[in-house]
Amino acid sequence: MTTRRRARRVVPAMLAALALSLGLAQGAGAAAQPKAEGNPVKATQRVHLSKPRLVNPTGHAKPKVQKSQAPLPTISRQKLAELKADATKHGAKNRPNMHGGNSARMAKQPSQGSFEGLSQPCCLRPPDTTGAVGKGQYVETVNGAGFGVFNKSDGSLLKNVSFASFFGYSAEDIFDPRVLYDKKWNRWVISAEAFPENSTVQKVFYAVSTSSDATKPFLISTFDPPENPGDFYDFPQLGLDQDAVIVTANIFDSSNNYVRTRAFGLAKADLYNGIGTGFLYFDLGTPGTVAPPVVDDNNANSFLVAAAPTSDHLSLFKATGLGRSNEAISFQADVPVTSYTVPPAARQPGTSSLLDSSDSRFSNNSTQIGNQLLNIHTISSGGLPTPVWYQINTDTNALTGAGAVFEASNSDDFNASVAGSPVGGTISNPIGRMFFTWSSTQVNSPTHQVRVKSGGRLATDSPNVIGGNTHSTASTFYDPTGDPVERWGDYSAVTINPSATNTCAVGNRAYVVNERQISTTSWGSRIGRLGFCS
Repeated sequence: MTTRRRARRVVPAMLAALALSLGLAQGAGAAAQPKAEGNPVKATQRVHLSKPRLVNPTGHAKPKVQKSQAPLPTISRQKLAELKADATKHGAKNRPNMHGGNSARMAKQPSQGSFEGLSQPCCLRPPDTTGAVGKGQYVETVNGAGFGVFNKSDGSLLKNVSFASFFGYSAEDIFDPRVLYDKKWNRWVISAEAFPENSTVQKVFYAVSTSSDATKPFLISTFDPPENPGDFYDFPQLGLDQDAVIVTANIFDSSNNYVRTRAFGLAKADLYNGIGTGFLYFDLGTPGTVAPPVVDDNNANSFLVAAAPTSDHLSLFKATGLGRSNEAISFQADVPVTSYTVPPAARQPGTSSLLDSSDSRFSNNSTQIGNQLLNIHTISSGGLPTPVWYQINTDTNALTGAGAVFEASNSDDFNASVAGSPVGGTISNPIGRMFFTWSSTQVNSPTHQVRVKSGGRLATDSPNVIGGNTHSTASTFYDPTGDPVERWGDYSAVTINPSATNTCAVGNRAYVVNERQISTTSWGSRIGRLGFCS
């Protein structure tokens, strides 16, 4: 997002070897959170969305030009700066030997093509790049340029609408967009929010398509977060279960102090049918940024997970009945993981200017299949930013597996996303496929500027994904402002193709989107395909 009034965001024995190979920091503290397992989370009130209105918008509104600043963390900015400095104080070095044989089949395969996504509409950065694949279309959302609808086969742009036109709102800039495709009901869901109009008014927007065709009309609703005067609603994420659109968001006070995380469920039965809906507005405390899941089956429980900026565990929450009359959320457990800390910024060849690798939050939704939950974040390993994925068993509150994702032993890797598929899964491990995207640079021979990467693994592959496909490589470094650290990405996306072809069954192909660099001062995006099929 672009900022104006404030600086924004924005195991047990079987995993001991991974802990040593990652070379992670030990003994890091964690943010405050509820500790009693099964402790219900309080819903402070019931909130109502505005009555949905049907729109088929076109056109663009010129965005205001804002200077972006660093992400607002869920710890103090001073503490984050100290952690970032500590992550780099010994200097970057090669990662420990993590190859462990065949790292991943997909890392050795070429991509299945890619096409150009939306690009910078002047001076807005970072893009907050995200997207989702549907039956015949790919929808991408970015700051400033709004949302674009692409033919997913040939990459042709079918429609592009600014958020100001789409939501019918221009009082303040709109940012932090997210998009998902609900494959069960064949609907597109888009969310975003605006900067506050005053101390009590900040608009949050939801749009739901009326069909699987994102070029056709949407139902649009809005609400003002019922927070204390001056509080800021930030970094919302979207998830889905069988009954609800699941939302999480961070709340900061007027002094930019992290004060709570919110979660709620929007009833699909109301939202998708143009009926005004209400929801309980849950206060999760201060566990750090909480990621909602995209639930791949009809599990009655949905699991939300948080990674504090520095910790030795993940915080797991269980939601039941979201979108129904019996909705509830409880803190489930602390899930032990190898101690981690925030990543250093990413280096670029030919310049001292760095790319922001954010903190170690989960920046995107999880995949939930059966009793397994999958997500990824970027941490420090060997003085290098390194994405690490976790698969959590929600029955035992322990890791099923974990691994790192990187291009080479000395590359800087960050801004990662992951999605899982049940194809090839088993009763004991129902996630049979993993698909990844991330950004990568390399300042040691062979050098390269920032790249859009993708890769994946089968459940039977070694944990680490190394190498990967390259969808785009910049020709020069990125330094649009002259700041020591330049904003990058904030998030990316991986989504599983919901339709089959003659040569690729459902669950074997994924689409990825990530920020790419067009020039020293401007960004674009690249949408790629990859799969365990032809």
